[in-house]
Amino acid sequence: METIPCNTCGHQTFTSLFLKNSPLGETFSIVSCNQCGLVQVNPQPSLEAVKKYYDDSYFTQRTERGYDNYYSSELRKEISRVFQLNLEDLDFFKWEKNRKKQNDSGKTLSSLDIGCAAGYFVSYMKERGYEAKGIEIADGPVQFARESLGLSIFQDNFLEWDLDFKHQFDVITLWATIEHLHKPKETLEKIKKHLLPGGILILSTCRYGLLAKRKGLHWRYLNVPEHLYYYSFKGLKQVLVSLGYHSPKSFTYGSGLTSRKNASLFFRLAKIFCDRFVKWFQMGDMMVFSVVKD
Repeated sequence: METIPCNTCGHQTFTSLFLKNSPLGETFSIVSCNQCGLVQVNPQPSLEAVKKYYDDSYFTQRTERGYDNYYSSELRKEISRVFQLNLEDLDFFKWEKNRKKQNDSGKTLSSLDIGCAAGYFVSYMKERGYEAKGIEIADGPVQFARESLGLSIFQDNFLEWDLDFKHQFDVITLWATIEHLHKPKETLEKIKKHLLPGGILILSTCRYGLLAKRKGLHWRYLNVPEHLYYYSFKGLKQVLVSLGYHSPKSFTYGSGLTSRKNASLFFRLAKIFCDRFVKWFQMGDMMVFSVVKD
């Protein structure tokens, strides 16, 4: 555990918000930076200390932070459905069409999904004709992606991978990944060097906004120590702009109401209304950004 400067602004004074226990009984402090407001776990555990939380039970057992069998075909379909909706909202397919028109050489478009888990988005892009790759540190998902789906996956820490920048891509994605990273700002800087001119970065993450503040310690994404950073909508946009990512597209979604088996008609209708309401008024507790490199 080490007290570190704020990853966004470098400031070193914080206001304590919560203390929360992990499933392993360790207590973590969640604080807000006094300079820029970034909410974060600080003092911060090392990467090695966090890796034990990503054993295969994280992907196979339903908890407040894991999955109910991440490797099931049902969950894969649901994750792919969310990918599709997010890409439509970002006008990704319009960008993709123009990118293919501009590709005079006829070279296959390429993509990299950082924190790709079992590789579902890598597979999605491969099916769309991309030379699709992923990068992930957890053993179980890498094995599944390689052996069950036949995907090209690097098992490495992105910041330590390809330091010579031999690999460049048309599309780089961070689906619900940046909140897990020890050095998110440095990761965004490195991504820019791996993007081809005119390439697109897409990232999603939980949003520390009205819903998070209202739920407090019981907010659904306040999962420690897996989630180390909790950005506000304005805060993440400012980070992107400060790094030279110009005019990002963005939206929010997610009311906090989660689907339930055998839910009543009233609950299903309430969820539909609340999900649409928070999306219309940019109040959701998930957010998605895309930005094209100059």
